Amino acid sequence: MNYENTVKISGLVHFTGRKKDQKYFPFSIRHENLWSDGTTRKDFLDVRAFNPDLQEKLKTLDENALVEISGILRSSKGSGELYLAANEINALDKIEALENKVNLTGYVHVIKAQNEGETGTGKYIRFAVRQENDAGKEFLTVRVYDEALRKILESKNDGEPVEVEGTLRSSRGSGVNYVRCSNLK
Repeated sequence: MNYENTVKISGLVHFTGRKKDQKYFPFSIRHENLWSDGTTRKDFLDVRAFNPDLQEKLKTLDENALVEISGILRSSKGSGELYLAANEINALDKIEALENKVNLTGYVHVIKAQNEGETGTGKYIRFAVRQENDAGKEFLTVRVYDEALRKILESKNDGEPVEVEGTLRSSRGSGVNYVRCSNLK
């Protein structure tokens, strides 16, 4: 299977600590979303720049610089937490609306432990999109809030093909990144 794994996000650069001799430049994108109650929610989305040219470009940016990032989702080998592996970084002067779009294809991986939860925006079912690449298997965590999409997910078996469209988000409690599903096939 040829997997789709594309992410495009715009927001403000937030620099995080970098360890000496680290192979990548870690940072996050602060992405703001308007909630139904009129308040603004801030997501801090984890990004890693592995390419030396991108690392140099980041060094020229100020904290809170407006940027657009394109890349792919990856899961950390140690913790399994999601991050965006940046392929392209573009500084922006202004933006009409912040962009946050994720497209994934792969196979359903049923998460047995804590596969359901609830947040301020409602109840969700959690699963992973399994993709295989040269580095091994990736398990990309997705939360499904919408009732109709939950029924589609419940009709799928572990290992079945799946297509997900959504946005990259961060949990308000833990800060862990996940894909919030907006369409599921």
